[in-house]
Amino acid sequence: MMPAHETYDVIVVGAGAGGMTAAAVAAAEGLRVLVIEKTAFVGGTTAWSDGMIWIPANAKMKEAGLSDSVTDAVRYLSNTVPEPANAGLRAAFLARGPEAVAYLQANTQVRLQPVKACPDYYPSDWARRRVGACSSRSSSTARSWARISRGCARRCRSSRCSAG
Repeated sequence: MMPAHETYDVIVVGAGAGGMTAAAVAAAEGLRVLVIEKTAFVGGTTAWSDGMIWIPANAKMKEAGLSDSVTDAVRYLSNTVPEPANAGLRAAFLARGPEAVAYLQANTQVRLQPVKACPDYYPSDWARRRVGACSSRSSSTARSWARISRGCARRCRSSRCSAG
């Protein structure tokens, strides 16, 4: 039970990758953060993908020598989620995603690793010719989020996560 006198600058509901990222950034910016999760686990639905996120054309991919481009990401999104009404959101995601990866690396304990190849729900001819259909995904298992949330590794939902 949280004492009634406790105050927070940011309250995050949900301990998945999105919520934990929001909490990590807010804390990195010096804000007092409370994360509320309805289950006994961290990881949320991202844990079902082993902590995988997709951030096209990020610097971690380039550092690993893997080719990736915003053009490929635009083509992939156009073929898999053809929703022209969300064009502005897509453009913002593609423009700011790599910046978010760099911020997390520089200002938090989150360490994303490039994934050279992984299965894709929507493989295409152009994707198969590349290193992997999701070559621009950066992986951070629930263990990374658990480390950030003060060592709650035993409460991770991911199959890749282990206690300790």
